[in-house]
Amino acid sequence: MVSERHALESWCESNWGQTPLDVSEWAAHDDVLQVFIKLSRGVLIADFAMDVDGDLTCEEHLHIPHDRWNPGSIQAKRTSDGRVRFRHRSSEITLSARLRAPEWGKALLEEWLMEQRGEALKPKDRSQRLSSINRSKLSIERNLNQARLTQAKSELDMAKDRLESAERGLDSKRKSSEEE
Repeated sequence: MVSERHALESWCESNWGQTPLDVSEWAAHDDVLQVFIKLSRGVLIADFAMDVDGDLTCEEHLHIPHDRWNPGSIQAKRTSDGRVRFRHRSSEITLSARLRAPEWGKALLEEWLMEQRGEALKPKDRSQRLSSINRSKLSIERNLNQARLTQAKSELDMAKDRLESAERGLDSKRKSSEEE
């Protein structure tokens, strides 16, 4: 990986205009290099082909900018042929089989993005922090009110009453038709 580090840095600089902040290897064998790259405002999953001179050619990549990412929006699943598919929104990339679990790669990418998002959204002063806490409190209260199920219980009781009334009506019709 050390020998490819310079080639990766020059590829990032020429294609993304920045040096990678961190690089983590998914797979490196023969003429393939698959890596996760942390940029200043997002992450990349890249699949490179290496020639004999050590030059890298990007076969495909998946870029996830931190402003389009939400926690949990990266999916990583092993396919039936053993490869691993990483997906974000409508974009995806498939990497070679690896002994590491797909969740390892997903967790690494989410951690990098969370660090970037955390810095961008960190409240600056006391009033902003208090406002953020109050918004969270109100959201939790709304969720708790919905979870109490009082509305659902009353609707269930009403439905039971309607069923009992319909059964009584059917029984009375049945008895009157039998008497005739």
